[in-house]
Amino acid sequence: MADGVLTYNPKNLLVIFGAEQLHGFSEDDVITIAPNGDGTQIYVGADGEVGRSIDPNQTYEITITLATSSTSNTYLSNMYNVDRATGAGLLPLLIKDLSGQTLFSAEQAWVANMPEASYGRSIDSREWTLYTGQVTAPIIGGNN
Repeated sequence: MADGVLTYNPKNLLVIFGAEQLHGFSEDDVITIAPNGDGTQIYVGADGEVGRSIDPNQTYEITITLATSSTSNTYLSNMYNVDRATGAGLLPLLIKDLSGQTLFSAEQAWVANMPEASYGRSIDSREWTLYTGQVTAPIIGGNN
């Protein structure tokens, strides 16, 4: 059990894609880090013998939700367009919680597609999906 109060501060989320720090996040559900692989799987034979297999897929799907007003939307659009035109859109990705222990990095990540875009009376959000190559030793940690 921890001594004292632990604090999470969304202002301390650092997301760097390529050479740009992303900013202008939405009000909630800012970042989702989801593994594409199955991690480890259990196998139980008819006689009760237990085995397991380790899925070699260590790729991830990252969802980053930005406000429609964020200039990072333009950056991600440009990176998607560069990748489609030249294939040069594989960039490093870093996600770090400066008020905690979460540290996720991928040597190669790319924008999967353009987000849906809607326009209305107030600021809405854009949901960007990025995929990664193989990622080793991610830490999804707690807070200080």
